[in-house]
Amino acid sequence: MKQWMENYVQDDDTDRQTLALIKTFATRVMNEPMAFASQQLVRLVEKREVSGGSLRKIVPTSRECPPAILPRNMKRIRFFELDATEVARQLTIMESREYNKVLPVEFLKKAWSDKDNPVAVNVKTMIGISNQVTGWVASSIVSERDIKKRAQLIKQFILIADRCQSLNNFNTLMSILAGLNSAPIHRLKRTWELLSAKTQGVLEGLRRTMNPTKNFATYREMLHSANPPCVPFLGFYLTDLTFIEDGNPDEIRVNPNGTVANSSQPEDPNVTPIKLINFSKRMKTAEVIREVQQYQNVPYALTPVPELQQFLKGSFMATMDDANLYDLSLELEPREREDEKITRLLHESGFL
Repeated sequence: MKQWMENYVQDDDTDRQTLALIKTFATRVMNEPMAFASQQLVRLVEKREVSGGSLRKIVPTSRECPPAILPRNMKRIRFFELDATEVARQLTIMESREYNKVLPVEFLKKAWSDKDNPVAVNVKTMIGISNQVTGWVASSIVSERDIKKRAQLIKQFILIADRCQSLNNFNTLMSILAGLNSAPIHRLKRTWELLSAKTQGVLEGLRRTMNPTKNFATYREMLHSANPPCVPFLGFYLTDLTFIEDGNPDEIRVNPNGTVANSSQPEDPNVTPIKLINFSKRMKTAEVIREVQQYQNVPYALTPVPELQQFLKGSFMATMDDANLYDLSLELEPREREDEKITRLLHESGFL
């Protein structure tokens, strides 16, 4: 009980009720036979009650915040005038704020996948922000009619994604890549052709980092070598937890002789298997949750700019659904037959 209170108790209703039960047990049951241990538990419970139960310690940083890179006109902010580094910083502050709110209980029993389950509120918020960023990227690009400005927009988003990687903000990086890789944007061949080889190379490097092959091997290596602060790609952990939850039973059936009961073999009517908690499953889940928590303790030394964050949040709201995105994409660049493409390229190069 002492170890649980020192290392694992959280500031939620369930743990607050458990603390009250432990205090009652220590004062009424343990007091006479184990007076010293009883007093220790009571003091620890009271300490947790005063601190709100939270054990998460944010490690203060001695680094100075870099000065914010602001646009000339803060009253009328335009996306093209924003510095990619500063946009990445503000997105990182916003993502980190939500990531640090996530509690371990939100990762249990795939609570985030149940829209009626109120437990995983912070995980659901992060999922919502990721979807908004992806929609913002795609909607911004297809909303631009001028092909040169559209290519410039794509370049700007690539630069923002690159700065996010430099800040170890892999969650926003993945959201931006999802927008750039979406079908309505990926098919805009004429627009992509206007990007320089250097910009294309930056994008390919980002894609290699977040490539899902071999269970995100490149990303996993980069994450484990990164120095906090950090905002990991949350979907990576949710996928791992889903496999653990779906691939392992909550209980295992054990025969009286200690062997695991095999469901594929017929049961012996004279033997009644015993149901035991599958601790292996819990240990695998705990390992994933511990990794999530290790990146929640170091804050970013960045300066929040409320006006820029408000501008970004407003941009997130002005997104389109997938059908409208694709329709606009087709309107911008209709499908071409191969002979039509060759004719167009010859015309654009001056041969026709």
